[in-house]
Amino acid sequence: MTGKAQRTYRHYQIPKKKKGLRTIFHPSKETKSIQYALMHILAETLTPHECAFAFKRGLSSPLRKNAETHAPFAYSLRVDFKDFFPSIKPDDLFVAITDPGNPKRMELVPEDREFLSQAFFVKLADGSLGLPIGAPSSPMLSNGVMRSLDLAIHSLAKNREFVYTRYADDLVFSTAQKNASKGFLDELRQLISKSEHPRLTINEEKTLFMSRNCRRVVTGMTIDPSGTLSVGRARKRFIRKLLNDFEHGSLIMKQPHILQGNLAFILDVEPRFYDRLCLKYGADVVLRALRQRGDREA
Repeated sequence: MTGKAQRTYRHYQIPKKKKGLRTIFHPSKETKSIQYALMHILAETLTPHECAFAFKRGLSSPLRKNAETHAPFAYSLRVDFKDFFPSIKPDDLFVAITDPGNPKRMELVPEDREFLSQAFFVKLADGSLGLPIGAPSSPMLSNGVMRSLDLAIHSLAKNREFVYTRYADDLVFSTAQKNASKGFLDELRQLISKSEHPRLTINEEKTLFMSRNCRRVVTGMTIDPSGTLSVGRARKRFIRKLLNDFEHGSLIMKQPHILQGNLAFILDVEPRFYDRLCLKYGADVVLRALRQRGDREA
């Protein structure tokens, strides 16, 4: 497989929300099969920390549960990493697998390291290897690699009376202490800058201070001043419009797929709103929209 996996990815670029392009990699069926087999072998070794909510097997409604952790607190800090997956390198994975503090650690010979590098990583624009966005293995590997850093961040947060959760590259910290977040952020920056495996950089443009006096959004969930969770008014209006267009057969382009994804999201995180949609439009209409084929126009 040496040298071959790098050529078995189909890749393309999509625009980021604000600026720039993001490269998406789709592995071939052969590479994907190898990745799934290796993920099964490494599952017990690469266990995520309890603060990680994304990509966890057996965890239902992770977006809602992540947001619920922060709902009781008055103040929150949101931090994002730059180029999270591509920043994770083969050596980061090897350190996580062979960590002496891990009771499930594994020994790796040079041939193992070469094989894992070829199976899981792609060559980036700068010539280095990084985890590809779009490969099924990248989420699990990132959680495993992040375990030691998650542990250190969790310890810092606990000592400063913050709660900490991470959903992929989205870190949220909450506290009952007023004016504590800025000082905590300085300590967090120092901690992350000292991490060697992985080496990550905070995206300062996305750092956000939130409180009960403003609209707090955590992993797509809006937390109102009373601590109640919702998908937010704007998204609800958007879903109603799409559902109305679906009912009248006027959805265009990718809108059926967008509607389907939003309905699945609210069914998971805010089922009461889903029920209200069923009452307004009819359960049969909503169910057809939810179960439609993503590649067909309504």
